[in-house]
Amino acid sequence: MTAHSPPFAHELLIAQLAVQRAALVTKRVLATLNRNLPGPAPLQRSNTVPISRFLHPESSSPTSPTAPPPHPGLERRLSFAKSDTSPVTVADFAAQALLIAAVHHAFPSDLIVGEEDADALRSDPDLVAQVWELVSTTRLEDAESEARLGRPGSPEEMLQLIALGGGDAGDKEAMGGRRFWCMDPIDGTSAFLKGGQYAISLALLEGGRELLGVLGCPNLMPAMRRKVQERVVDEHGMGLMLAAVKGQGATWRPMGSGALREATRVDRGMGKPFDLRDIHFVDSSRSPATLTEKVRDLAAITGAVYPAQTELYSSHMRYAAMALGGREFVQLRWPKPGKGPWSIWDHAGSQLIYTESGAGKVTDLAGKPIDFTTGKKLSKSWGLITADESIHGKVLALVDGMLAADAKVNA
Repeated sequence: MTAHSPPFAHELLIAQLAVQRAALVTKRVLATLNRNLPGPAPLQRSNTVPISRFLHPESSSPTSPTAPPPHPGLERRLSFAKSDTSPVTVADFAAQALLIAAVHHAFPSDLIVGEEDADALRSDPDLVAQVWELVSTTRLEDAESEARLGRPGSPEEMLQLIALGGGDAGDKEAMGGRRFWCMDPIDGTSAFLKGGQYAISLALLEGGRELLGVLGCPNLMPAMRRKVQERVVDEHGMGLMLAAVKGQGATWRPMGSGALREATRVDRGMGKPFDLRDIHFVDSSRSPATLTEKVRDLAAITGAVYPAQTELYSSHMRYAAMALGGREFVQLRWPKPGKGPWSIWDHAGSQLIYTESGAGKVTDLAGKPIDFTTGKKLSKSWGLITADESIHGKVLALVDGMLAADAKVNA
């Protein structure tokens, strides 16, 4: 970086390279799932070997001479359930280790908040061995880019890095007004395990403000970026990456296995004005945390199409669809009764990408900006409205009416 570089240029470069490297490791695990191999094969460094070898069974047959051989070692267990019943995979741990290694190497004084904790991993030596195999053999093919990123030198150092993102790191008292990185190594693990859309999120915040956001979408085909679909995936490539810095706009670029590729500006503001009946809802009807029937009710009030035209399980992939879509795209997330507050890593960074992509606005159901000052849990924010500024107020007014109607019923 030079004296004339824009603010946060170094942070942005490291974050984008870190997310791209993490995407590589997730694609290797996907190759294991797709090809029914017993374990991830070592990543080849030669530029003559296409990365598509590692991405999908159609790229090369498991029995072909060029296919990487199955690892002869441990019986593989790619996922297990956490205490909240959500799945976590070896890819989650490997991606978080590589993300934290990159961030901690470049910015050792910054706090790190990650979704995964090292405790469950540390208690399972076989799982540690599997994650270490992935972490120790995944590198960017461009030597200069890889040299910018740190990496653990041993399984124990890997566990220590993962632990930097867990424990008390995300407590409100620990975070205070400090600068911190927030990451979700795989958002949408259930969809990931089924070969659907998932995301790798890395955000930089300070004092509750999003400064930078990078979102890797390894299964999102660049050609399909304006029409994101759960089951239409990038089988032979690395998907795409979205990025934004506060006040500098948003970009997208295809991901690869080496240096960063050329970026293109995202500008939803060029879209045409529209009527409420033209709203394009982005939703997840399978979400265990929200009432999708409220989206149906809002669609009935506005005359918009329902079920939602874009259906995605991953929270960050829904933000990606919003940023890459038209001005008519709207997301309403209405929490189910009794569900606790949402986690910061499911929202930080992607909200910035959306607002920087054009005239977008993100609030809770009360119309307040999402509060990122409360630690790991967004305890001061209830629900979510993501919409173009031109209609956000109208959508909020309709939601107010729905809330008032609910209050009368429950009185």
